[in-house]
Amino acid sequence: MNSIVLPMKVHAVKLEYRRLKIERMLQGHFKTIRGKQYVLITRDLSLPKYNSRHPRILNVSTELGRKYSEDITEYLKVKSEYADLLNDWNSRYSFAPPRVVFPIKQFSDPHKMDNEYFNRQIERCGKYKPDNPTVSDHGDLKSKNELMGADLLKLMGIPFKYETEIYLDEIEETINPDCLVNFYEIDRCAYLEILGMNDKVGYSMKTVTKMNGFSLGKYRPGREVIYVLLYDKVNFDRDYFVSQVMTAFNDMIPDDALVWESCQQAS
Repeated sequence: MNSIVLPMKVHAVKLEYRRLKIERMLQGHFKTIRGKQYVLITRDLSLPKYNSRHPRILNVSTELGRKYSEDITEYLKVKSEYADLLNDWNSRYSFAPPRVVFPIKQFSDPHKMDNEYFNRQIERCGKYKPDNPTVSDHGDLKSKNELMGADLLKLMGIPFKYETEIYLDEIEETINPDCLVNFYEIDRCAYLEILGMNDKVGYSMKTVTKMNGFSLGKYRPGREVIYVLLYDKVNFDRDYFVSQVMTAFNDMIPDDALVWESCQQAS
């Protein structure tokens, strides 16, 4: 994970999620034959006659070849992610990873903040536009702290939406949290707030109001909302940001979702 150290439960979930996904995927690879590129299908659950010895061979320039190429590209991506995660696990632990019981049942989910909730939300709803926005691959952001946070979320492989909208009845106010992050492997999402100008009185007052609204609305810290408190706008602690996000992710995974087998070998 490019120097991101995953907590054990998160690591196990990411591994098992991809292992199970690979089992359901169309499988194969690409090969150049006499100067032309082909996609070779070695496993297709709907067409069991094809295998690694007798693959289905399609020219990628054809309509069918392009369609299958997209599936195989995704398969190779997931396969590579799984291999990297497994190698990292084996380098850290002397025992095999556990199996994981999906779907993972949450302790409670008062706001039904699952993958479907994440997909429904519309981003970039915030009305405030800074005079000098921070231009990035993620779109225009309000600060460099948000940019560093967005870059780290991408590095951690956590999808997010910027400035979605939520109305908090308890304070009768519509707010735009910095990010809505999606822990899709466990069918769970959470709001993420980067609070980095607490040396400014006006900003601090808005922060307190927002946090109070979340609390009264039963958005629990480390569950439905993750706070990253920075000393001021010029002090961004990378390790602290990663720790806050990953700790929340890890804590959302019940211990009984992991099934350990003492004789199980990593493979």
